[in-house]
Amino acid sequence: MAVFIPLSSPPLVAATFMIALGVALIPLSARHGIIFIGAGSITMGLVILSDLPKGFELQGIILFGLIIVVGAWMIAVGLKQPTKKNR
Repeated sequence: MAVFIPLSSPPLVAATFMIALGVALIPLSARHGIIFIGAGSITMGLVILSDLPKGFELQGIILFGLIIVVGAWMIAVGLKQPTKKNR
């Protein structure tokens, strides 16, 4: 399967870079990696939703809206402070 990111779209290139950076950061800091992947997902979903062809609005909102929600959830999980256990 080939994935094509148009280089003429700077927001999509930036979103791809954020996701790739997040994947690369996970071994060093899972928290920062998840935040970058979530930010890239939100960016990509918003860019794609803003450029949907006529007739695909409902399907696009469902699919790419879900990507935006999951990206926001990933950022929330990454920003959440760990609980301290007193033992």
